[in-house]
Amino acid sequence: MKNPFYYGGVVSEENFCNRKEEIKELKRDILNGINILIYAPRRFGKTSLALFTLEELKKEEKINYIFLDLLGISSKEEFINEYFNALAQALETPVEKAVKFFKDILKIKPSVKVIFDNTGKTKFQLEFSKDELSQTLKDVLTIPLKYTEKGKKICVVFDEFQEIELLGIENEMRSQIQLQSNKVPYIFMGSKKSILKRMFLEKKKAFYKSVKHFQIKEISKKDWVEFIQGKFNKTGKEIDVLYIEKILSITKGFPYYTQQFAYELWELTENKVNNEIFNKMVKLVLEREEDMFAVEWDNLTPNQRKVLKIVIEKGGVHLYDEHLLSKYEIKIGSLRKTLLALLEKDILDKIDNRYYFQDPLFEYWLKNRIY
Repeated sequence: MKNPFYYGGVVSEENFCNRKEEIKELKRDILNGINILIYAPRRFGKTSLALFTLEELKKEEKINYIFLDLLGISSKEEFINEYFNALAQALETPVEKAVKFFKDILKIKPSVKVIFDNTGKTKFQLEFSKDELSQTLKDVLTIPLKYTEKGKKICVVFDEFQEIELLGIENEMRSQIQLQSNKVPYIFMGSKKSILKRMFLEKKKAFYKSVKHFQIKEISKKDWVEFIQGKFNKTGKEIDVLYIEKILSITKGFPYYTQQFAYELWELTENKVNNEIFNKMVKLVLEREEDMFAVEWDNLTPNQRKVLKIVIEKGGVHLYDEHLLSKYEIKIGSLRKTLLALLEKDILDKIDNRYYFQDPLFEYWLKNRIY
């Protein structure tokens, strides 16, 4: 029997737990031409939410979309070609029609190449000189607007958008995107909250006050219980609410981790979940994540390790406890400086006066393996 749970990629409709209100709001904003910033920790489901919403709008023939993940793009030239390819793949077919369309709208007429990758898939590239780079970047960034002038609606999605800081193209992008206001909606996503906040909230930055901040809320316990129990029951297996609550106490409701735990638990269960099966599942998941968490821990400074232990011990509040400062041999100034560093590294986040781990499973691993 096929496992009813899914994790590790973009989630389809049958694997979505709630998000009805977010999808409704996102659809409305996109169709109204609003530029949106979605930031959330890794594994919180932001990419799935955006792509699921856009796929629904595409099926309803209300809008087409372009998606580009900026992670790993390391130069302006690479950005131009990856973005151009994403545009070409999404907007025009067949190949001959796409080449003609782009040659007509690119002012400097760079050579449009059609190549095939290792899997035989078509890929579009532009050939241009260094002197043509600036104009080619501008021309490629204007393609979405040119497309809408043909009477078609599109939305552009940039994932891991914080990476453009390294490319030095913020000003060029903001300039062209500003010209497309109300005509082409843009969705900016990323997991580096500290960088994104700086990019969109600091006055000196190009994208200051240029977007609606779209918050993805936690899925309620009630929704998770109905979702997980429903899938177990439909496949002839049982799980008590107690075990779903145990999952949520570890995953804090992160969709990726919650689906991962439910997936592994379903695989290990023949009839009904019990303590032995649950504990075996948790051990299995932690073993699979061990290498990644160990590397993250090894990359921390001694003071950063101490501060994470203090955050765990104090539940994220009242960290300037003299007893703990003495116990971990760290001074108030160092504690304050280290907390800022951990916020910058997106290991910790802060709500009001409480610090918390952005990755709940990393916190759980620390409690069980290091602390």
